[in-house]
Order: sequence, then structure tokens, then C-alpha cells
Amino acid sequence: MSRSLSGLQAILLGVVVLVGGGLIAAAVFAVGSRQWFGSRTLTVQATFPNVQGVEVGTRVRVRGLDVGEVVGIDLGGEGVVLTMRVRQEFRRQVRKDSKAQIVSVGMLGAKAVEIHPGSEDRPPADDDDKLGSLPSKELTDAVDKFTSTLDGVAKGEGTLGKLARDPEAYNELVALLKQSQATMGTIQQDAEAFKRLPLVGGLVEDPQAVLVRPRHKPNRKWFRESELFEPGQAVLTSGGRARLDDLHDWLDLRKEKKADVVVVSYADPNTSDAARARHVTEQQSRAVIDYLRSEHKLHKRGWAPGWVPLVQTVKVTALGMGTRPPPNEDSKDLPTPRIEVLVFVPQN
Repeated sequence: MSRSLSGLQAILLGVVVLVGGGLIAAAVFAVGSRQWFGSRTLTVQATFPNVQGVEVGTRVRVRGLDVGEVVGIDLGGEGVVLTMRVRQEFRRQVRKDSKAQIVSVGMLGAKAVEIHPGSEDRPPADDDDKLGSLPSKELTDAVDKFTSTLDGVAKGEGTLGKLARDPEAYNELVALLKQSQATMGTIQQDAEAFKRLPLVGGLVEDPQAVLVRPRHKPNRKWFRESELFEPGQAVLTSGGRARLDDLHDWLDLRKEKKADVVVVSYADPNTSDAARARHVTEQQSRAVIDYLRSEHKLHKRGWAPGWVPLVQTVKVTALGMGTRPPPNEDSKDLPTPRIEVLVFVPQN
């Protein structure tokens, strides 16, 4: 059963419909113009001799950060006028003396407009301010400059050109380079001697000295990287921890007098990133040592005899060889990547 609305109810209903329609229209307009209530974008302009591939929608940046876009292009009488819109949160970064510059982004030559903020003591720019412009940075300009430099060298201009045309200066430079090479050789020798110093030398591990010991018996257990770690990672898997737990009884060898332990990791020698391989293998060796320390007391030999009971400790060394080959012959035929646990026991 329906009933008609009173006059007052009809008026109220009409007001609600009008207000709701107005709010919806305002929201659509705000979305379309990329603005919300309380937001004020900044619109500025800059004039260039040509746009060099800039289009409506091209990014506008400040210090490399995207802050807006180009919203208009006008062929003015003195050049091309770009109208740029900057988001509200960045409008204070654009000042009265800011300058705009068309730059290339990436190797494919995409364009962007870079706004250089200007002086911090200048006031922020206002809407419709006209910014100064800077010449565009193009790859062709750099190539032309490099070509000009080469031409100067060929003609004997500048420092490189004089060096190329002066045999005496060239010979002196070669003699200086040879002297520098000899100096570097001396430094390397000093570094090797430094490794052999007591106390200090112990901080710099020499793989040759650590792994090649004619007077010690090397007791070895080795694992493929995949048995202990995810490939290229240094966090022990659950299966890896279980494999290390199997070493519990074998590790009793460390209790021999003056025995010590070395954990060394090797990466695939064909790995292209040698620096990362070195870092990962170092972390893998340390991860194995940390686990064996915490779960199997790797660093403890036992109680020392005497009136005061003291715990004897075992020297434990971690080595990350990266892509370098092993210095010890008995390890060169083992597969890589791998991790070795060695207990060196002195032989009388």
C-alpha cells in the first residue's frame, strides 16, 4: 500500500538528491583532474626552443623524483611552451628561480622534464609562474664533445695531445709507470710479511698457510652446497642442519692435542660475479661454524688438568674461497660448489 509524500518530505527528498548528485559530480571532477578536496597542485610553465620528443603526460621530476607531468604544449612565438603540473606535496620544492630542463631517461632515450629547485632562500613558485629553462642534455652532445677531444689529441692540443707528440715525455711516463709497478710489488711483499706477524698476522687469513700443512694430518668431511644451503645462500636448511649433526662423533678428532678446525667454502669457478661469490662463501663457512659451536661445542676441547678446572678451546677458522681454486692438491678434484670441514691433527 503506497502513500503520497507530504510537501515538506518532497522538498527534503529533493534537497538530498541534489546534494548527493553534487557530491558525485565533484568527486568525478576531482578524480578526472587528479585532485582531491584540500589538495592544490602547482601549475607552471617553461619555454624551450623545441620539445625534443616531450609529449603531454611526460614525467616531471625534481632531483630525479617523479613529482608531476606535462599537461599542455603550446607553440608560442618564441619557442614551445610546456605547461607542467606538480603535485601538492612537492610544490614547495619549486621556487621562483627554479629552472626546467629536458633530459633523457635510460638508454632508450625516453624524455622527462627535470626542474632544478633553485635557491632555498627564494619563495616558492606561484601558479602560472614562468620558469627559466636550461639547454637539454643529449647523448649526441657528449659524443660531439668526445670527438672534438680526440681531434685535439691528434693535433697535439691539450695535455694528452702534447704527450702523444713528445717522445721524451712519453718515455718519462713509461719509466714512471715501471717504477710504480715495482713499488706495488714491494707493497705486496710487505703484505705477505705482515700476514706472518704474530697476533696481527692472525687477523689476515692466508689460505695457503691454513690449508697446506705438511706436518698435520687433514681429516676431511665435505658437502655439496645443495646439501647444506639453498644455492647461492648462506642460511642452513633443515636438511643441512641434520647433515651437520651427523658429524658429532667424527668431531671428537678435535680433542687431539693442538688439533684445530677449518671450515672452507668454494663457489662454482664459472660464476661471473666473483665478489659476490667470495662474500657468500665466507658467510656459508661462518654459518656452519656458528651451528657447530652452538649445537656441538665445536670450540671446546675438554677440561684442562690442574687444580683449577679450565676449559681448553679449539682454534676454529672460517675461509671463503669464492671462485678461487683450492691450494691443497688433495682437494682439487672435489666437485664445486662445496663446503669442507677439516680437522688438522699434528703428526709427530
